[in-house]
Amino acid sequence: MQLVDETTAFVRSEEPRMTEIVVNFGPLSGREATLAEVDRLARRLLEVAGQVRVHAVRTHDMGPESESIVHQVVVEADGSDAETLRLVCEAWAVECADERSVVPLPS
Repeated sequence: MQLVDETTAFVRSEEPRMTEIVVNFGPLSGREATLAEVDRLARRLLEVAGQVRVHAVRTHDMGPESESIVHQVVVEADGSDAETLRLVCEAWAVECADERSVVPLPS
């Protein structure tokens, strides 16, 4: 039996003054985060952090035989525990996906 890690938010870096969290939003929801959702996350993070910066990122990776688009949200926050920040991001992403997800078209 192979276990699949369903974690959506990861701590990318943790320093005394700044923690960076990456949320793999696309695989969970099948879409980009909306501006309203990003704003909601930032406001929620302010409840546990001194200051936050939230980036919605779309990355295109292309090669001769492959192509992918990745939808992520990157959070930079200070003044809080990294695991607390990660859990807030994880809960937010699941909530967004539950509210609205895009199902891929059949091939």
